[in-house]
Amino acid sequence: MPLDVAVAVFNGYFSAMENTATDYKALYEESLLTISKNEEEISGLRFELDKFRKYLYGRKNEKFPLSQAGVNQMGLFELGTTQQQQQDLSAEAETEKPSPVAKPKKRAKGTGRMSLPEALRRETVVIEPEEDVTSCTLIGQDVTEVLELTPAEFYVKRYVRPKYARPNGGGIVVGFLPDRVIDKGIPSESVVAQMAVDKYVYGLPLHRQIDRYTKMGVRIPASTASDWMMKGWERLLPLWELLKLLALNQKYLQVDESPVKVLDRDHKNGIHQGFMWVYNAPADNLVLFDYRKGRDSSGPREMLKGFAGILQTDGYSVYESLYADHPHIMLVFCMAHARRKFHESLKYDKQKATYVLGRMQVLYALEQQMRDGGMNWEERTLLRQEKAVPILEELGKWLDKEILVTAPSSPLGKAIAYSKARWAGLSAYALHGQIEIDNYLNIYIMRSNQLKACLSWVLGVLFRPITSHNIYPFANSFSI
Repeated sequence: MPLDVAVAVFNGYFSAMENTATDYKALYEESLLTISKNEEEISGLRFELDKFRKYLYGRKNEKFPLSQAGVNQMGLFELGTTQQQQQDLSAEAETEKPSPVAKPKKRAKGTGRMSLPEALRRETVVIEPEEDVTSCTLIGQDVTEVLELTPAEFYVKRYVRPKYARPNGGGIVVGFLPDRVIDKGIPSESVVAQMAVDKYVYGLPLHRQIDRYTKMGVRIPASTASDWMMKGWERLLPLWELLKLLALNQKYLQVDESPVKVLDRDHKNGIHQGFMWVYNAPADNLVLFDYRKGRDSSGPREMLKGFAGILQTDGYSVYESLYADHPHIMLVFCMAHARRKFHESLKYDKQKATYVLGRMQVLYALEQQMRDGGMNWEERTLLRQEKAVPILEELGKWLDKEILVTAPSSPLGKAIAYSKARWAGLSAYALHGQIEIDNYLNIYIMRSNQLKACLSWVLGVLFRPITSHNIYPFANSFSI
């Protein structure tokens, strides 16, 4: 083979080897990048799977013990001993055998007698002995109380209005019928109120009520019962308008929305997903409910038209798009939502998540201390400025540093990004003692017994004819 040909072949093989080596290097780097992306995606999917499992099977508890904030760090309510000292004292106590103490004998389960409420009406029945006791002396009496029940009954109230003719053809005189919840309707306000309480307080659907009423001798068609309910709620509308007027004229509101499944014949599944928007005024303990078919911005935009003051919400984008730059509204965020995200990232970065949760727990312990102490809002403001503001500034600096070194797609990275973007609003509660650290609306919604009691009172006491002439002048007497 000629020399020039051999050199050309050698250069060709050498060039091919160089190209091959370069290709392997690029392939290796590309594979590393792919593996890294896959690991992040797997980590994110595992995170979502864990959240879903906790939602289905786990306890909804986000309490974080203060002891995790540091072994030698005293809790806010611990006086005089650290956790390590408590463990040493416990070990010493275990070495000493306690003297036997006789345990009090427990009453067998089910042997106690239920006490009857004193407020119940008492009907006394005296049972005399069968033999003659005229020559005996009364030395006492045995009293036995039995719980009785008078079943509900329908009855007909007849309004009889005599007609009188005035002399000399002056016309006819007749008494006026009292107002009813449904004009010219059959039911009184007591019937409509009972149906509403049974349905919305005790969860008894209308078809079961109708079945019960039929067995009591009164047959009510389903369409008629539904019309009665709708007419009854129309009478309560002025009361809701008054509540809206009082709530939305507050200077501090909390807003949240909760999904509600609603029966819908026009929907393919027979159910559509609605939303109950809740507006809470903590200063006066006013709660206003507003149902909407969707979760878009139309609900708060319409309800909060003209509102000026402090608005506390979660991180839902609708609130930020409407009120982040509003000239008359200060947007404050909920610390509980930020804390939940760090709680969810405990499994993936326990050290950093534990640090944040420990500092937040000190903030919540301070709030509990102020509530237990019955402090007014001025005292709360001063104490927050003294003890809460330094912790909030410390966490803010920590977020600024950690967001630069934490993978954005990781659970901790998402928690940091969520909190950092809203940290000014999350810390704003320390500016005024009447602002809460988080949004208490979920607590109001979960306190169903209180809401049911309120609804029972409204329906039972105020479910009588309410018209504009007797409710709106009452609103004018309030100072807002």
